[in-house]
Amino acid sequence: NILMVGGARKKVLSMLKTIRDRHLDLQGNPVSVYILQTLMLYECEKHPREEEWEECHIGDRISGIIMQLISCLQCRRCPHYFLPNVDLFRGKSPASLDNAAKLAWRLLRELLTNTKALENL
Repeated sequence: NILMVGGARKKVLSMLKTIRDRHLDLQGNPVSVYILQTLMLYECEKHPREEEWEECHIGDRISGIIMQLISCLQCRRCPHYFLPNVDLFRGKSPASLDNAAKLAWRLLRELLTNTKALENL
């Protein structure tokens, strides 16, 4: 996919997958890798310039994607990137989405308040 080429995009996605595996791998799989890939595409669209994906902006991009994730979890809707009428949370239990939102908030808080957080997550 052309949106994923260049800059630190692949590194951001790899880090998101690791964060998901360590902190958001929950019963019912409310936060799948596919959902993270979808949110990554939305972030690429929001930040199309190459300089926005340089190494020094990785924390900002990851925080932005986690904020999008929290918003989707709280609204209980995550639109597919190419088919926006398709909800990627369809069939997920409200309890699992709420639990994932709480954990994602905790992660975001850590990222925003601790400058070394990405090294430890």
